[in-house]
Amino acid sequence: MKPKAERRCHLLLAVSLVLLTVGIGYDLVFGTKLADFMVIIAGLLFGWIAFLYCLGSTELWRE
Repeated sequence: MKPKAERRCHLLLAVSLVLLTVGIGYDLVFGTKLADFMVIIAGLLFGWIAFLYCLGSTELWRE
């Protein structure tokens, strides 16, 4: 994987984990609200984007 793509991959995964941690943690402590739900959905969306981007950027596909 190219260094620039690897940095983007790590950044997307980090954003996803932070959003999920904050959203789920806040939800467990204070209860469910629409904003918490949207943060969790955003975390899942970033997670899927990161997964697909990282998978597409690997050297597996270039032979």
